[in-house]
Amino acid sequence: MIKKILIWFAIATLAILFIAWLLTGGIGRIVEIARGITSPLSAEFWRGLSPTQLRLPWQPENLTLGPEFTGDFGEGSSSSAEEKTPATQEELDAAQKEYEEVLKKIREAETFGDPSPHRGKVRLSQGAAGEGLASEYVVLEASSDVSAPVKLSGWSLQSALTGVRGYIPRGARVFVLGAVNAQEDVYLNQGASAIVASGLSPVGTSFRENICTGYLNGLQAFTPTLSRNCPAPSESLPLTPQNIQMYGDKCFDFVQTISPCSLVRSAPSDVSPACHLFLSNNLSYNGCVQANQHKSEFLDSTWRVYLNSGGELWRNTHEIIRLLDEQGLTVDVIYY
Repeated sequence: MIKKILIWFAIATLAILFIAWLLTGGIGRIVEIARGITSPLSAEFWRGLSPTQLRLPWQPENLTLGPEFTGDFGEGSSSSAEEKTPATQEELDAAQKEYEEVLKKIREAETFGDPSPHRGKVRLSQGAAGEGLASEYVVLEASSDVSAPVKLSGWSLQSALTGVRGYIPRGARVFVLGAVNAQEDVYLNQGASAIVASGLSPVGTSFRENICTGYLNGLQAFTPTLSRNCPAPSESLPLTPQNIQMYGDKCFDFVQTISPCSLVRSAPSDVSPACHLFLSNNLSYNGCVQANQHKSEFLDSTWRVYLNSGGELWRNTHEIIRLLDEQGLTVDVIYY
């Protein structure tokens, strides 16, 4: 009796398994697996299947995975995250330039100090700051859009590395050679400049250039050289009957050979004594100033300023110089 029961139980079990097999695809399923189309072990089975579809019972429904867990699975598949393209040389150069600009701004912020209200009105440039004392100078230039003259007297120049400092003095607006010159504040008009030398003035004072200062080149050494923009000597001796009678024909002929801003060291022996006197009195710096100082074009736009230092103020290399206003606030900075 028990044997029959076991036999029927086995038959019923097989029947149930057969029916389940038919319901899951039967022979067709076997064929698909044999072809590797939907095998759980094949790449095709996993391709396109997101890990979020494989949620375990204890995982939340809106679980978000990182990019390393998203995309295709299986051998030969690629990640959905875009691969980074190596940077081109142009991109590297641009990044390097940007990095250098950032460093420059950091350096400027560290050395500039507290900015002056005059910042942008006057620009400081190197000039010949890295030369020896006799030739050491910097250049200040007023902006082309300043609305009023900028006062420089009382301002200073300072090395941010050594702390050495030189103050901009007053000067002679109309310099007269061999006289005690009245001192006035140095002002820069729109677009005007000042050549600020570290040493002593060759003529004893700071001064504003004019159309006669070229004559001073023949008396002292200036760095840089003064412009030779003097009036032509013939302008000092107009051709009139009175002048011909007083100075003589030879004087007129000789004056025509003289270059502008040239001092007459000697004259031909056949010129009149009056001509000799005229040459010494008129073709000179003071004679030129006397004859031309009332002209509208007499004054130039450049000042020669001397800090009267007994030694070099600026390092020859690797220097940082700041232009400071009367309150010690920074107007501009140069590096070299």
